[in-house]
Amino acid sequence: MTSDNDRVLIDAGLSYRAIQQRLDSLGLAADTLRAVLITHAHVDHVRSAGMLSRKHGIPIYVTEATRTAWGEGAQKVANWKFLIPGRMVAFGAMQFVPFGVCHDADDTLGFRINTPDGAIGFATDVGNITEDLISRFATCRVLVMESNHAVELLRVSPYAASVRSRIAGDDGHLSNEDVAAFVRDHLGADVRCIVLAHLSRVNNVPEIAKMSCLDALCAVGREDVRVVVADQDRPTPTIDLASLSRYSARLAPTQSGLTQTDLPFA
Repeated sequence: MTSDNDRVLIDAGLSYRAIQQRLDSLGLAADTLRAVLITHAHVDHVRSAGMLSRKHGIPIYVTEATRTAWGEGAQKVANWKFLIPGRMVAFGAMQFVPFGVCHDADDTLGFRINTPDGAIGFATDVGNITEDLISRFATCRVLVMESNHAVELLRVSPYAASVRSRIAGDDGHLSNEDVAAFVRDHLGADVRCIVLAHLSRVNNVPEIAKMSCLDALCAVGREDVRVVVADQDRPTPTIDLASLSRYSARLAPTQSGLTQTDLPFA
């Protein structure tokens, strides 16, 4: 996330080389990052944090419990800073407020990021949508939300039953259907863009996730909301908060460039 010359990365789960390549594609250097904020200690969120810290002096922000859960990998981090849920940390005009979410890792965090152009809600590993999350996202302009799996695809997944149960549990991951229910029941009036993130390669299809969200938006008359699906293999297109007009043009789902997708189940 960038505001003027202040740049902050949430999580560092890709390899150091992959993060460098993605920053390069955006015309950014790792040395310009003010901080890396870690949501939790699972390896797909911390893989290159130590290298970024050692090579570039970037502070790594975590809770005490996350540092402990990190284990031996924590020894590779050269510059620690600590997060406390509910306590804001600021980088220029960006104010990050961490809050706890339901996931099977100690002290997993989401963030509400307040900026002069509106707030961003960020929660990418969440098993259950709580009243606290709903409240913190209520007045956001942009939401970055997990849409990990389609319920039916997970049901017929090649994963072991224990893994499927973990993913679907209250401390696992949000489904497309969970996000659609949130949109229908709790979407704030200020939201202008939803970024669907943390999609499973095995248990989801980007087109299905997007269509599920668009259908829910249509059902509540919110075709003004843009839906973006984050891709694991390339940077997500830049979203400029200042350009997200409160009165953005309405766009019907049939005009959004989607095509019919053959579902991989009967």
